Amino acid sequence: MPEVSELKELSEKMDTVLSSATEAQKMAEEAQTKAGDVDTIVKDAISKAAEESAKAAEEAQELKLKMDAVEKTAEHLEKMYARIGGAEGGNEAKEFSAKAGEQMARYLRKGIAVDDDVVKGVIELQVKDGLFGVEDYIRDNEIKTLIAGNNPQGGYFIRPERSATMIQRIFETSPVRSIADIQTTSSDVLEFLIDDNEATSGGWVGETSSRGETATPDIGLLTIPAHEQFAQPKATQKMLDDAGFDIESWLSRKVTDKMTRFENTAFVVGDGSQKPRGFLSLPAWAVNGTYERNAIEQIPSGLAGEFTGDGVKALQNAVIENYQAGAIFGIKRASWEQIITLKDGIGQYLLDPRSLKTGDDLTLLGKRVIFMDDIPDIANDSLSMVYGNFSMGYTIVDRIGFRVIRDEFTAKPFILFYTTKRVGADVTNYESIKIQKLAA
Repeated sequence: MPEVSELKELSEKMDTVLSSATEAQKMAEEAQTKAGDVDTIVKDAISKAAEESAKAAEEAQELKLKMDAVEKTAEHLEKMYARIGGAEGGNEAKEFSAKAGEQMARYLRKGIAVDDDVVKGVIELQVKDGLFGVEDYIRDNEIKTLIAGNNPQGGYFIRPERSATMIQRIFETSPVRSIADIQTTSSDVLEFLIDDNEATSGGWVGETSSRGETATPDIGLLTIPAHEQFAQPKATQKMLDDAGFDIESWLSRKVTDKMTRFENTAFVVGDGSQKPRGFLSLPAWAVNGTYERNAIEQIPSGLAGEFTGDGVKALQNAVIENYQAGAIFGIKRASWEQIITLKDGIGQYLLDPRSLKTGDDLTLLGKRVIFMDDIPDIANDSLSMVYGNFSMGYTIVDRIGFRVIRDEFTAKPFILFYTTKRVGADVTNYESIKIQKLAA
């Protein structure tokens, strides 16, 4: 901001220029009365007067620009002063307002910089009104950014604009619910009768041959309990009131997504202890091709730590025709690359490339492929692929869906969102699902 002394000095220069022009004109008039080269003297005097006049006009324009800048700065500072003077609250707030107003007036009159603590205090007042009640650490970061990147003339009051779009991460999971049988129960346990035993034939007999007693088939019982999963995030009431978006709905979506992925993992590898039992956790049949209750047949791939074309075909063929109609392949997405790059002895792909272009579903040997992120990676002795009819072979039992209890009293000033879900699951048909086991 230009000083008064500077403006006075510029005014004195203008007076000097005008005086010189007057003197030059007077000299020209005197020269006309004298002998000699009158034209030359007059021309020199006029030229000098013109130069001095042009210079004076340029300096006058510069002075006008400076005066305009002074007016704009004063107007902006008046607005800042008005903001500072608007503080509300108790005695401490009023004292700060008086101090800030005094220092701003001092700056306007004498150009003395405002103290750093006053600058920070003013910024905090502005930020608290403009950041929607976010967490303290976020507000502090914003304050530091505003102070570091701007000047004491008020530029630090500029706030960044925030997009309404939230960038989110997508997590892979195992969509077992989309292919399994879903049952609901009003109790904490759902029981299934297992009719997997055969009657015994007495064989062929003659008309009068004796007939002995034959074995009666046994009935099995499978119990699937409803296990409970919980989550309990929290948020302050101020956050819920003042945030720029619906915090409660956002928390609910995040918790629901995490708990859903957690139960999907249990459907694949859960051990059944306070959680659902996954289909990969059951033991293998003692002898391949010989049915065994509470176990699943494992088909070897034929090569250590790798899939083979023959192994995949053997896996599919191990499921009897009665289950083939609704059968699917389940595999980890990262492992699918090895399947689609399998080649025969002369270097040709075993998987027909046209099968990847038919419809939206991935297919293998004419059957749909579903990616299950919880199936183990390719490794020696790993269970890295599954094939079968899950709608007949795996059952999910829902007791109660997501239930949220809003607790406003236990941890004040925080609001707790106690979220629970009860679900159970287990294999209910031990021959409709087969597992590919990579060789050790």
